This record gives sequence, C-alpha cells and structure tokens, in this order.
Amino acid sequence: MFISVGQFEYHMGVNKTIARFFVDRKPPENNTFWEGKLLYIGFGNGYVSIPVFYDILFRIGIPLETLLDEEHIRLMERLMHFAILQEKNEISIPEELKCVRALLKGRVKDPEYYNALNRYLDQPVLKPMGIFGMKHPSLNRADVFLYILCDLPITGKQWELATRYWYALHPSYLIVDDIQDYEKDLAEGEENVIINLGGGAEGFKKTFDMLYENVEIMKEINPLLAQALLDYDEFLKDFVPLK
Repeated sequence: MFISVGQFEYHMGVNKTIARFFVDRKPPENNTFWEGKLLYIGFGNGYVSIPVFYDILFRIGIPLETLLDEEHIRLMERLMHFAILQEKNEISIPEELKCVRALLKGRVKDPEYYNALNRYLDQPVLKPMGIFGMKHPSLNRADVFLYILCDLPITGKQWELATRYWYALHPSYLIVDDIQDYEKDLAEGEENVIINLGGGAEGFKKTFDMLYENVEIMKEINPLLAQALLDYDEFLKDFVPLK
C-alpha cells in the first residue's frame, strides 16, 4: 500500500521536503530490506519510521542538506540491509555490527559518542547504558539504526535529544507490532515486550502504559505524530486477551 506525501505531512507532521524525498525515492538495488519492493515507503512501520525519524532530526536542528545528502542516505540504506539480514538470522549480531562499523570507517564525526554506542551494542543483552537503551531489552532491538547519527555532524545536546525521541518513537512502533504479534511470538519464542512484562492482560496493560508515556514525550517535538501514535489505541485493544 502507498503512503502519500500528504499523509506524512498532515497526519504525522513530517516536513514536506523530507516526505517527498523518501516517498519519491526508488528502492535501492541489492538491498534485502527493500527486496521485492516497488515502493521505497510502504505501510510497514520499519519503512514509515525512516522519514519520521529524519523529520525529528530536522526538528532538533540538523539541516536538510545534511540529512538528505546522497552519501549519507546510501549509508543508511546499507545499514538497513545488514539489519534485516540479522533479523532474518542470516548473519549474527556480531557480524551485523562489524559490517555497519565498516560502513562508518572514516566517516565518524564524534568518536566519543561512537565508542559509547559501540560499548552499548556490544552487550550480550542490551541494557541501558548512558543515553542508550530502555529497561526492556526487546524494545532495544532496532538500536543499530542509531549508527546513522555517527555519520552526522551533530552536537552533544542533539545526540541527547535524538536518542530521547528515538526511544519515544521506535519502541512505540515495536510495541504496536508486539501487540499484534503477541500470540505468534509467544508460540514461536520470539522477542516481545508483552512477554517480558509477564504476558496476559496485565502484560498488555503495562505495555499500553508505556505507549502512552511515549506519546507524552513525542508531544514535546511533534504533537501531530504523538496523535498518530495514539490513533493506534482502539485498533490495538482488539488484541488484548480477556484474562
């Protein structure tokens, strides 16, 4: 299904230039994340989150020409290629990290934050470390994407803001996926935050509470996006077990 520039702009508050750039972009070749896709941005949360997060980076003061630089975008796309290979268990996490770090060779703008991110992601189980990580490891499973920040000339304050809003945004998308996939993940032993929280009705309640907390944080930077996240609420409640 197709998401238009207008949907990004008027329903999620995404800058029109950013929305147009990604909606109109052709899927990269030889990239597993976009394999078989005719559109760059579809309705999957993994695709939607790319322009949404780039809009957040724009809102915290990173210029459009920096964010949409072709070399940087190609690096981001290759990162997504390795991330999906790992998700499919075609490569290990150490192999994924090695490949992503190779992409950044000679491009790291702030070695201090880069090294801190390395230490965080090298943990066998991703637990909070400095500005990185949430309490529940299952909500940290997309954090390799934060390596894109290492390729951008940003200040320490912007690092702090970018990670603050990342942990309000992307874990919300993971929560949405986990609520819908709860029964399947439970049966297959996959990562799922509801399972981490004890499962059942109580696990769902705690998970919804986290989603509402994230919405409040998102209101600081993009109220329209906060409302878009909240709009999932009624739909998701259909997945809550009776007991």
